[in-house]
Amino acid sequence: MQIKEVNLFTDQMEAMKPFYDTLLELELLEESTSSISFRTGNSILSFQQASGQEKPFYHVAFTIPTNQLTQAKKWVQDRNIPLLSKDDKDEFYFPYWDATAFYFYDPSGNLMEFIAHHSLDNAVQDDFDSSQLLCISEIGMPVDDVPDTISKMNGQYQLEPFAGDGKQFAPIGDAEGMFIVIDKEMPWFPDGRMPGVFATEVKVATGQPGSLRIQDGLYSMVSI
Repeated sequence: MQIKEVNLFTDQMEAMKPFYDTLLELELLEESTSSISFRTGNSILSFQQASGQEKPFYHVAFTIPTNQLTQAKKWVQDRNIPLLSKDDKDEFYFPYWDATAFYFYDPSGNLMEFIAHHSLDNAVQDDFDSSQLLCISEIGMPVDDVPDTISKMNGQYQLEPFAGDGKQFAPIGDAEGMFIVIDKEMPWFPDGRMPGVFATEVKVATGQPGSLRIQDGLYSMVSI
Protein backbone atom coordinates (compact mmCIF):
# COMPACT_ATOMS: atom_id res chain seq x y z
CA MET A 1 0.00 0.00 0.00
CA GLN A 2 1.17 3.52 -0.76
CA ILE A 3 0.01 6.53 1.23
CA LYS A 4 -0.46 9.34 -1.28
CA GLU A 5 -1.98 12.12 0.83
CA VAL A 6 -2.67 12.73 4.51
CA ASN A 7 -4.80 15.64 5.68
CA LEU A 8 -4.69 16.45 9.40
CA PHE A 9 -5.83 19.27 11.68
CA THR A 10 -3.73 21.54 13.90
CA ASP A 11 -4.17 24.32 16.43
CA GLN A 12 -0.62 25.53 15.66
CA MET A 13 -1.01 26.57 12.02
CA GLU A 14 1.48 29.45 12.17
CA ALA A 15 4.22 27.15 13.48
CA MET A 16 3.83 24.46 10.84
CA LYS A 17 5.49 26.30 7.95
CA PRO A 18 8.70 27.17 9.87
CA PHE A 19 8.96 23.58 11.10
CA TYR A 20 8.22 21.64 7.94
CA ASP A 21 9.43 24.12 5.33
CA THR A 22 12.44 25.68 7.08
CA LEU A 23 13.63 22.99 9.50
CA LEU A 24 12.71 19.79 7.67
CA GLU A 25 13.06 21.44 4.25
CA LEU A 26 9.95 19.88 2.74
CA GLU A 27 8.65 21.34 -0.51
CA LEU A 28 5.82 23.82 0.17
CA LEU A 29 2.97 23.05 -2.22
CA GLU A 30 0.08 25.28 -1.10
CA GLU A 31 -0.54 27.78 1.66
CA SER A 32 -3.50 29.82 2.88
CA THR A 33 -4.58 31.31 6.20
CA SER A 34 -6.33 28.07 7.14
CA SER A 35 -4.33 25.31 5.43
CA ILE A 36 -0.86 24.32 4.28
CA SER A 37 0.52 21.39 2.26
CA PHE A 38 3.98 19.91 1.85
CA ARG A 39 5.46 17.25 -0.39
CA THR A 40 7.55 14.53 1.20
CA GLY A 41 8.84 12.21 -1.49
CA ASN A 42 5.89 10.41 -3.05
CA SER A 43 3.39 11.71 -0.48
CA ILE A 44 1.64 14.95 0.45
CA LEU A 45 1.19 16.06 4.07
CA SER A 46 -1.47 18.72 4.65
CA PHE A 47 -2.73 20.54 7.72
CA GLN A 48 -5.94 22.48 8.23
CA GLN A 49 -6.81 24.86 11.03
CA ALA A 50 -8.60 23.06 13.86
CA SER A 51 -11.90 24.48 15.02
CA GLY A 52 -12.70 25.85 18.44
CA GLN A 53 -10.53 24.76 21.35
CA GLU A 54 -9.62 21.39 19.85
CA LYS A 55 -5.93 20.47 20.05
CA PRO A 56 -5.50 17.54 17.65
CA PHE A 57 -2.44 15.34 17.60
CA TYR A 58 -1.56 12.36 15.43
CA HIS A 59 1.11 9.80 14.63
CA VAL A 60 2.85 10.01 11.24
CA ALA A 61 5.95 8.19 9.96
CA PHE A 62 8.26 9.03 7.07
CA THR A 63 10.28 6.28 5.41
CA ILE A 64 14.00 6.95 4.99
CA PRO A 65 16.60 4.81 3.16
CA THR A 66 17.47 1.59 4.94
CA ASN A 67 21.10 2.66 5.55
CA GLN A 68 20.52 6.26 6.62
CA LEU A 69 19.20 6.10 10.18
CA THR A 70 22.38 7.38 11.84
CA GLN A 71 22.75 10.24 9.37
CA ALA A 72 19.05 11.08 9.64
CA LYS A 73 19.28 11.26 13.44
CA LYS A 74 22.21 13.66 13.24
CA TRP A 75 20.39 15.74 10.60
CA VAL A 76 17.36 16.11 12.89
CA GLN A 77 19.45 16.82 15.99
CA ASP A 78 21.49 19.43 14.11
CA ARG A 79 18.18 21.28 13.70
CA ASN A 80 17.74 21.32 17.50
CA ILE A 81 14.76 18.97 17.35
CA PRO A 82 14.83 16.80 20.50
CA LEU A 83 14.46 13.06 20.00
CA LEU A 84 12.14 11.06 22.22
CA SER A 85 13.73 8.41 24.40
CA LYS A 86 12.57 5.38 26.33
CA ASP A 87 14.73 3.31 28.66
CA ASP A 88 17.71 5.54 27.78
CA LYS A 89 17.38 4.77 24.05
CA ASP A 90 16.38 7.13 21.27
CA GLU A 91 16.31 4.64 18.41
CA PHE A 92 14.34 1.43 18.33
CA TYR A 93 14.63 -1.78 16.34
CA PHE A 94 11.41 -3.67 15.63
CA PRO A 95 12.35 -7.27 14.78
CA TYR A 96 8.86 -8.33 13.70
CA TRP A 97 9.03 -5.91 10.77
CA ASP A 98 12.82 -5.57 10.47
CA ALA A 99 12.86 -1.79 10.85
CA THR A 100 14.64 0.83 12.94
CA ALA A 101 13.11 4.17 13.90
CA PHE A 102 13.36 7.31 16.00
CA TYR A 103 10.70 9.77 17.11
CA PHE A 104 10.17 13.47 17.81
CA TYR A 105 7.36 16.01 18.15
CA ASP A 106 6.31 18.70 15.72
CA PRO A 107 4.87 22.02 17.00
CA SER A 108 1.36 20.55 17.13
CA GLY A 109 2.47 17.72 19.39
CA ASN A 110 2.23 15.17 16.60
CA LEU A 111 4.27 12.03 17.21
CA MET A 112 6.55 12.03 14.17
CA GLU A 113 8.74 9.11 13.18
CA PHE A 114 11.59 8.48 10.74
CA ILE A 115 11.71 4.77 9.97
CA ALA A 116 14.17 2.66 7.97
CA HIS A 117 12.61 -0.57 6.70
CA HIS A 118 15.49 -2.97 6.13
CA SER A 119 13.32 -5.21 3.96
CA LEU A 120 13.15 -2.46 1.31
CA ASP A 121 15.88 -2.10 -1.31
CA ASN A 122 16.32 1.67 -1.06
CA ALA A 123 19.88 2.25 0.22
CA VAL A 124 21.66 5.38 -1.02
CA GLN A 125 25.23 6.65 -0.78
CA ASP A 126 24.51 10.39 -0.63
CA ASP A 127 24.60 12.44 2.56
CA PHE A 128 21.20 12.63 4.22
CA ASP A 129 18.89 15.51 3.35
CA SER A 130 15.15 16.09 3.00
CA SER A 131 15.09 14.42 -0.42
CA GLN A 132 15.58 11.13 1.44
CA LEU A 133 12.21 11.46 3.16
CA LEU A 134 10.81 9.00 0.66
CA CYS A 135 7.13 8.91 1.61
CA ILE A 136 4.61 8.88 4.40
CA SER A 137 4.51 5.24 5.43
CA GLU A 138 2.36 5.30 8.57
CA ILE A 139 -0.69 7.16 9.82
CA GLY A 140 -2.05 6.41 13.26
CA MET A 141 -5.71 5.53 13.70
CA PRO A 142 -6.86 5.09 17.31
CA VAL A 143 -10.21 3.28 17.32
CA ASP A 144 -12.85 1.84 19.64
CA ASP A 145 -12.67 -1.65 18.14
CA VAL A 146 -9.46 -2.90 16.50
CA PRO A 147 -10.81 -6.27 15.22
CA ASP A 148 -13.84 -4.56 13.65
CA THR A 149 -11.58 -2.02 11.92
CA ILE A 150 -9.37 -4.81 10.58
CA SER A 151 -12.46 -6.51 9.18
CA LYS A 152 -13.69 -3.34 7.48
CA MET A 153 -10.31 -2.55 5.91
CA ASN A 154 -9.91 -6.12 4.72
CA GLY A 155 -13.40 -6.13 3.25
CA GLN A 156 -12.93 -2.84 1.41
CA TYR A 157 -9.26 -2.98 0.41
CA GLN A 158 -8.16 -6.59 1.05
CA LEU A 159 -5.57 -5.31 3.52
CA GLU A 160 -4.17 -7.59 6.21
CA PRO A 161 -2.39 -6.85 9.51
CA PHE A 162 1.37 -6.61 9.05
CA ALA A 163 2.07 -7.45 12.71
CA GLY A 164 0.52 -7.04 16.15
CA ASP A 165 -2.01 -9.07 18.13
CA GLY A 166 -5.03 -7.88 16.15
CA LYS A 167 -6.84 -7.06 19.39
CA GLN A 168 -5.31 -3.80 20.62
CA PHE A 169 -2.72 -3.08 17.93
CA ALA A 170 -2.61 -3.81 14.21
CA PRO A 171 -0.39 -2.21 11.56
CA ILE A 172 -2.52 -2.81 8.46
CA GLY A 173 -0.77 -2.78 5.09
CA ASP A 174 2.87 -3.45 4.30
CA ALA A 175 6.34 -1.92 4.63
CA GLU A 176 5.54 0.71 2.00
CA GLY A 177 2.46 1.99 3.81
CA MET A 178 0.42 1.14 6.91
CA PHE A 179 -2.56 2.26 8.90
CA ILE A 180 -1.40 1.99 12.51
CA VAL A 181 -4.67 0.85 14.07
CA ILE A 182 -4.48 1.03 17.85
CA ASP A 183 -7.01 0.73 20.64
CA LYS A 184 -7.75 4.28 21.80
CA GLU A 185 -7.12 3.12 25.39
CA MET A 186 -3.61 1.86 24.56
CA PRO A 187 -0.75 4.38 24.90
CA TRP A 188 1.46 5.32 21.99
CA PHE A 189 5.07 4.11 21.84
CA PRO A 190 7.51 5.48 22.89
CA ASP A 191 6.10 8.52 24.70
CA GLY A 192 3.31 6.74 26.57
CA ARG A 193 0.65 9.31 25.69
CA MET A 194 -2.91 8.15 25.36
CA PRO A 195 -4.07 8.52 21.76
CA GLY A 196 -6.54 11.16 20.65
CA VAL A 197 -9.28 10.55 18.10
CA PHE A 198 -9.33 13.40 15.60
CA ALA A 199 -10.56 13.84 12.04
CA THR A 200 -8.15 12.30 9.52
CA GLU A 201 -8.34 12.14 5.73
CA VAL A 202 -6.10 9.74 3.81
CA LYS A 203 -5.70 8.93 0.12
CA VAL A 204 -3.97 5.63 -0.59
CA ALA A 205 -3.12 3.34 -3.48
CA THR A 206 -4.16 -0.23 -2.73
CA GLY A 207 -5.23 -1.52 -6.12
CA GLN A 208 -8.76 -1.69 -4.71
CA PRO A 209 -10.53 1.61 -5.55
CA GLY A 210 -13.17 2.86 -3.17
CA SER A 211 -13.85 4.90 -0.05
CA LEU A 212 -14.29 3.92 3.58
CA ARG A 213 -15.26 5.80 6.73
CA ILE A 214 -14.67 4.45 10.21
CA GLN A 215 -14.75 5.66 13.81
CA ASP A 216 -18.13 7.39 13.40
CA GLY A 217 -16.95 8.97 10.16
CA LEU A 218 -13.95 10.77 11.67
CA TYR A 219 -11.51 8.75 9.56
CA SER A 220 -12.00 9.08 5.82
CA MET A 221 -10.04 6.86 3.44
CA VAL A 222 -10.07 6.94 -0.35
CA SER A 223 -8.17 4.37 -2.38
CA ILE A 224 -7.15 4.69 -6.00
